[in-house]
Amino acid sequence: MCLNGDGISWMAGQLGSRAEPPRSRAHNPRPPGVIRPGSGTDVLLRFLRASPKRSYYHSELVLALGRSKGEVDWALVYLKESQLVKAVVVELPGRKPVMRYELL
Repeated sequence: MCLNGDGISWMAGQLGSRAEPPRSRAHNPRPPGVIRPGSGTDVLLRFLRASPKRSYYHSELVLALGRSKGEVDWALVYLKESQLVKAVVVELPGRKPVMRYELL
């Protein structure tokens, strides 16, 4: 099929008319810095606030919270960056160094 100049113009017009109008930017329901109730971060923070003087190993947190390892990992990263939790390296005899986490 061979298109002349009119055919190409018509095709470009058809494609151009299908373009969607620009959408307005929607309100973000999850703004940064907000801990959602029931999230892994919320559950971890409430657990640590229940016993503020104690520090926990990562495995203790995973078992106590009943959440996945990844969920606890992300919650700890966020809480450390927010300076709500302190991570301390602990040297155990015969083992590699591990982290203990406590509320600030």
